[in-house]
Amino acid sequence: MHDIRKLVGHNIRYFRKLKGLTQEKLAEMIGTSGAYIGYIERGKRVPSLELLAEIAESLTVEPAALLTSYNAKERELYQLLAVLSDKKSKQVKFIREVAQAYFRSL
Repeated sequence: MHDIRKLVGHNIRYFRKLKGLTQEKLAEMIGTSGAYIGYIERGKRVPSLELLAEIAESLTVEPAALLTSYNAKERELYQLLAVLSDKKSKQVKFIREVAQAYFRSL
């Protein structure tokens, strides 16, 4: 994606859906309208840096994540992080140990 507006919009949509949020819920979290989020996601509007930072915080990603182009493997890693983000440290450690044991067995 060469158009930064479309890239940012695509990433916002991706991370919003990954978190299970609607446009309206994200808008409520940052004090704007669902329609405005829709415009941003379609690349029709450009959020200010302040709004971009608020969106990133609401999506629990770094602002740079909204400006980056990702390959398929990186997207899968973000999906895994989303699954683990609300788990306790003990649960995350268990999953890591299971994954390590699995890959050692290959």
